[in-house]
Amino acid sequence: MARKATKKLKARPVPGRSKPARQTAKRVLSSKSQGRKVRKRGSVPRRTSLGASAGSAGGGKPPDSARVDFASLSLRDALDLAILIEEEAQERYERLSAMVGGRYAGDAGDVFRFMAKNESLHGAELRERREALFAGEARSVGRDMLDDVEAPDWSKAGVFMSAHQALEAALESEVKAHAFFAQALPFLSEPDVKKLFQELAAEELKHQTLLRGKLRGLPPGPDLEPEMADEPGSDPG
Repeated sequence: MARKATKKLKARPVPGRSKPARQTAKRVLSSKSQGRKVRKRGSVPRRTSLGASAGSAGGGKPPDSARVDFASLSLRDALDLAILIEEEAQERYERLSAMVGGRYAGDAGDVFRFMAKNESLHGAELRERREALFAGEARSVGRDMLDDVEAPDWSKAGVFMSAHQALEAALESEVKAHAFFAQALPFLSEPDVKKLFQELAAEELKHQTLLRGKLRGLPPGPDLEPEMADEPGSDPG
């Protein structure tokens, strides 16, 4: 009787060992394959346009080039912020025009002066609106809250840069400014502020179209390659 019981125990399948090893390997490979499929389905989606639904989806962030609370931004402060952005850009263009100098009509210096004038005109329009709505009210935002929202990059300037290069630098600034206003939109609470930012974003798109039109027909590259320029003081004349 003991031997019969022993035979029955040997014949009973043992969990985990009842199938061949190759079938177990297939299960392991299958589980790995499924894991790869899951990761593929959960991969990072393609980027969408700025301001489309970044804030409402919870995955976007407000622009970090202005240290303000966009959710509590009032119309008065929004107008002041827009004015400061124009003033910052105007001053940067004026300094860049002085850096590159003037060598001929329509050169890089003229491009930067043209941009400085445009920023000045836009700033004046915003100041008129601000005065009409909030005359005598103190400003609560300052220039220290901004970090090159629309101001062109210093590193783009060069002594022998061409008008084409100056326009490219200006275009990059307009693209940057549009991204700022569009990216902030989902985080704004007041309808009037949203309307203002939508208007400002549309203005930046118009400026981009203007600059792209000016770029057509201009030769790319600098007016003179740096290696072709004489070293300071090397001209005996």
